[in-house]
Amino acid sequence: MSKQLFTYLRIAITLCLLGVVFYLADLFSPDGRKLLFDTLKNADLVLLVAAILIGVLINMVSAFKWYMLTRARALGASYWRIFAYYLIGQFYNMFLPTSVGGDFVRSYELGKFSGRQADALASVFVERYTGVVTLLAVATLAVMTQLTRFNQSFIIVTLITFGLGLGFIAWLVFDSRIYPAVRDFIQARLSLSSKIFSKLNKLLEAITVYKQQPATIALALLNSLLFYFVAVVNVYLTAMVFNSEVSFLDMLIATPIIMLIMNLPISIGNIGLMEVGYVSVLELLGYGAELGIAIMLLMRFKSLFDAALGGVLHPVFVTKKIE
Repeated sequence: MSKQLFTYLRIAITLCLLGVVFYLADLFSPDGRKLLFDTLKNADLVLLVAAILIGVLINMVSAFKWYMLTRARALGASYWRIFAYYLIGQFYNMFLPTSVGGDFVRSYELGKFSGRQADALASVFVERYTGVVTLLAVATLAVMTQLTRFNQSFIIVTLITFGLGLGFIAWLVFDSRIYPAVRDFIQARLSLSSKIFSKLNKLLEAITVYKQQPATIALALLNSLLFYFVAVVNVYLTAMVFNSEVSFLDMLIATPIIMLIMNLPISIGNIGLMEVGYVSVLELLGYGAELGIAIMLLMRFKSLFDAALGGVLHPVFVTKKIE
């Protein structure tokens, strides 16, 4: 019952966020809808193609980081297989309630291929964790450079939430005293949890192996910086499709903050959060809400495009074992 209540709560939050976006963009009025329609109608088609293609490049950069992490553990998959699993994960994100679902799918497929499920899942965890740590650092720097504009409660709360969450995960994983105490406490009161903790034990052992590979972690963090730079170019090109006067510096500042907001696990598939992120952050930088909505719509389309590529690759790399 509590799980159902949590799902209903997330649906309610998603609908509320969408309502806020419609209000901020004035989409409840004919004038606001006309302004958005005109923005979409005047899109630059050449830049539109470029904006779609750079989305593929972003996936290739991110998949390469995952590939480096899997190679450090000798999981035996080629880069193109890793890239295919990465897109297949995005394909499943279209159907599963959160992006974490796609992560489990791609780690499961890699584990099935390599015969090492715990190591496969650990590689995805480290890939995700290093990415979010880098994102938090870059977003914090962006906020600090424009503190007069971004001194907003929802932005500050987002930064603090991620900081505390990442710190707690690091403490739980790397402090050898915490996890055993939590595990023993729960197992003493819930015997059915033994199977779950048996798998968690293997996962934590696989994650802690990366502690002995600082060069691999350093390369993963550097790759994350490259990824977020390409992500900035992605947002800049997407914005240029609708507004040729967009500043690259503004997108350099806005993108990590928007991406951090999007990663808050409070809505269904980050629906509403992405919209609020683009509209609110770009408005703080002096752009109209219609530009934020237009960028978001194109970003959603590109996500569908990436998912479609994953769907095409699915029968080749999942149903059959072709390397």
